[in-house]
Amino acid sequence: MSTVSRKLRWAVFILQLSSAVGLCGCATLGEFNSATGRKEFILIPTDAEVSMGKNIHQEIVAQYGLVTQKAQLDRLQSIGRRLARVSDRQDYQYNFFLVNGKDINAFTTPGGNVYFFVGLLNKLTTDDQIAAVLAHEIGHCAARHTIKKYQAQLGYNLIGSIIFSQVQMGEGVKQTAQLASNAAMQLAMSAYSRQDEYEADRLGVKYMYLAGYNLNGMIETLQVLERESKGAKPPLILSTHPYVSDRIKAAQEEIKSASLKYQSMAKKN
Repeated sequence: MSTVSRKLRWAVFILQLSSAVGLCGCATLGEFNSATGRKEFILIPTDAEVSMGKNIHQEIVAQYGLVTQKAQLDRLQSIGRRLARVSDRQDYQYNFFLVNGKDINAFTTPGGNVYFFVGLLNKLTTDDQIAAVLAHEIGHCAARHTIKKYQAQLGYNLIGSIIFSQVQMGEGVKQTAQLASNAAMQLAMSAYSRQDEYEADRLGVKYMYLAGYNLNGMIETLQVLERESKGAKPPLILSTHPYVSDRIKAAQEEIKSASLKYQSMAKKN
């Protein structure tokens, strides 16, 4: 079967299913995600996701500017690469950027791009604490929380029509990327669900363990965020998250079982 024929059949299938998916709010079909342990219905392919990330990156650079101070950037990227190697998701390259600004925040965009504000970096004193933030963000990537958020915003019917246009004009990936970038910053800073946040913390503990970081770094980082949240204006990273005290309790329980759950995986790495 030719590539065009395969794309055409897939596009027709998506268009037929998209209305039903929109009505029921879920899908019974999908691809198994080893990070979440669930089958998930993802309409945006990896190449389109990476293109979206590239477009969004340009907007982030224009709005905030990136820090290129070598020592800080090298430290951040070295920790990030070490964690990325043990991520459940390996179908794209992870990139780690240091962003100008005093915000106590970090965020992820489609395609594996992770952004870390200098304001947050300056609050953390150890590599383990920095690893905790990066591992959490990589958890969002591996669980596909990021692309699911964009997919929901774009709408299944619209994505289906874009995929169909890819067959006809070869512009689907480009159109998807442009559509996403129009609302890029709002989506990048918008909320994940509480379930997603707890899941990213769980995966963060997993990746820290597999990468050989001290898991207490996760608790220490959450305690830093808890202290920062007591001001008049909570950090952006906490604006829609579960209570930090609840996250600390959940992370402590996860850490207790990490060795038992992940020891066999660690031996393979």
